[in-house]
Amino acid sequence: MGSSERAILLAGCALWLSCASVPVARASLPDLALQPTRGQPTSIRELLARADATVFVFWSSGCPCVRRYQARVDALAQAWWARGVAFVEVSSNAGETLDSLREAERLRSLARPLWRDEGGLLARELEARSTPTVVLVRRDGLVLYRGWLDNERLPGEEGREPWLEQALAAFSRGDTALAKSPTWGCTITRSLSPVVPQCHVPSPEVASSAGGTP
Repeated sequence: MGSSERAILLAGCALWLSCASVPVARASLPDLALQPTRGQPTSIRELLARADATVFVFWSSGCPCVRRYQARVDALAQAWWARGVAFVEVSSNAGETLDSLREAERLRSLARPLWRDEGGLLARELEARSTPTVVLVRRDGLVLYRGWLDNERLPGEEGREPWLEQALAAFSRGDTALAKSPTWGCTITRSLSPVVPQCHVPSPEVASSAGGTP
């Protein structure tokens, strides 16, 4: 990867700090529903009932971090489906529409349909603030993991730690005492205000907790 490409990825993937070793909790998800690009609206209760656990991948067509992790997400989804884990890509950004998601599906030849989280209700409930944050939820609604797929801010960095894979392995062992990890990525926008947060600009909360722009 050239220096210009690395600079673009760093600019496109801001650091969102989460506290490690924070206990997880049961989310009150059953009343929420998502609209898929193909098919009818489906409640979270119904989605969770389809597998022993579900990985919600918060997705945005404009996020470079989503693009670079797509192949890795697809590989994990394929590997874990036989072990009772489903992957669901969710669009929560204000301004994204079903039509724009369908076009993104077509252009990128995505393996699974995208799901629209109108109003960002699921993102708010699961405390997802950036893309591509992943949240592992057990069938009964218990949140087992919230964070990024790994600790890589750029592809090929040394010392990669496969956080999501570790969380999935712990789930398969019956371990529920998992914590959330740091997340990077692009801000999930909540409104179409004139000043829309950009993925390379950390929020005041992040700037305060991190001591400045990463």
